[in-house]
Formats: sequence, structure tokens, C-alpha cells
Amino acid sequence: MWRRGLRAVVGLVSVTLFAGAGAPATGQSLGRPWDLQPVQDNAGRFAISVPLTWRVNYPPKNPALSVKSPEPPGTSPDTVEVFVRDMMFALSPEGCAQQVAFVMRITIRQWTTLSEGPDSIGGLAAYSRAYTWHLTTGEGRRSIQTCVTLGRRVFVIIGTTMNTPDRVAQNLPEITRIIGTFRPGPTPPEPAPETQGPSAEH
Repeated sequence: MWRRGLRAVVGLVSVTLFAGAGAPATGQSLGRPWDLQPVQDNAGRFAISVPLTWRVNYPPKNPALSVKSPEPPGTSPDTVEVFVRDMMFALSPEGCAQQVAFVMRITIRQWTTLSEGPDSIGGLAAYSRAYTWHLTTGEGRRSIQTCVTLGRRVFVIIGTTMNTPDRVAQNLPEITRIIGTFRPGPTPPEPAPETQGPSAEH
């Protein structure tokens, strides 16, 4: 059940502010601004700051939020996506990452892990994985994937750029900075206890 639940979280691993999220920062990469603005998902479950020039989408299902850099036609954009799922039980960030890896075997199938281990975002425990992989077209991609859990709620944030020396050197630090602005909303309520039907005894 947990595998089906987490598969719903990630869907296709493409490769994804409340008070205290921090002020927008400014940078410059590849000639385009990296001024950040805070955005929330439609349900108020989290907030994250993204570049002003990036296109923000709110898909009806997961990912809950998807943003893409403005690139010329024929050029793959940088992306940041946030997936959210309320599980039936609490899961650690590392446990989340392990289950996401199971989903990756079904979706992108092959990847090369560059690094992984415990992390933190805004003082919250997290678990991050950096890896390279390929689109079906053969184009190389490089991603950072971070799991954050809040009680039963699981967040998976994935940032991706082209796996070329220039894009990795200039854009990956900015994508990492974007992921670092992630802040979850309130802790989801615990599920109501199951009620038993009337006893057969009289």
C-alpha cells in the first residue's frame, strides 16, 4: 500500500512562503535574473520561492506545483517540482527517499547517484539525493531530489537542469537555493479512528 501511495506522490519523476521562509534573494545566471518570489500550492500545504521569470503551473494532480525556466524552443528548461502525499502512517525523510528510488526504477529506470544523505531545510530534517539520468531522447539531465516529511505528510522536491558543464556550474547552485526556500504548511490532522459497527451480542 505504501508503495502505491508513494507512486501516486511521484507519478512521473521528471526529471519539484509561510512566515519564516526568508526574503527573496538575487542572483544572475546565464544572463537571466534569479530574483525569487514566494508561491504556494492551491491547498496551502507548502510554499517555495521561485524565479520571477519562470512559468508556474498548478497541475490538478501531482506534482502539486511545477515551475520551468524560460528557454528557447528546442532547449530543455530547468525545472523544480513539488510532490505531496498524505500517507496512512508517518515516514522518515530517509524512508521517503528509499520509496522514491523504488518509483524511479519504474519511471526513469536508470540513474547514477552522485551523492545522497541526511539534509535539512529551514531547520527541518530532510534527505537529499543528487543524480544524473537521461531523457528518452538521450539528453543528459542532472537532478537534486529532497524528501521532507511532516507527520504523515510527505514532500518530494525535485530540481533539474541539463547535465552540461555550463548549466551544472551556473544553474545547479541556484536550483539548490530554490529548494532551500521550501517551507511546509501546518501539520496534517491525524486520521479519525475507525469506528466499529454494532456488536452482534445483545
